[in-house]
Amino acid sequence: MTGYPDARPAQSLAAPHRCRAYGVVARDGGWCVTLDDCATRPFKDREAALRIARQLQRQADRLHHAEARV
Repeated sequence: MTGYPDARPAQSLAAPHRCRAYGVVARDGGWCVTLDDCATRPFKDREAALRIARQLQRQADRLHHAEARV
């Protein structure tokens, strides 16, 4: 008896990890940082939005032990 209802370890039952990918898009009023279908309030400066997106991406990559994208 393994303790699992279908004799598989719990890790194989979990959904695979999906990496986060932050982006920057133009919207009314400026530039927004996006993740999936969510966006921040607009930044007036594209460089500011890029700086925030890169910082968030680095934090997410460190949190999930992934290699940096940006």
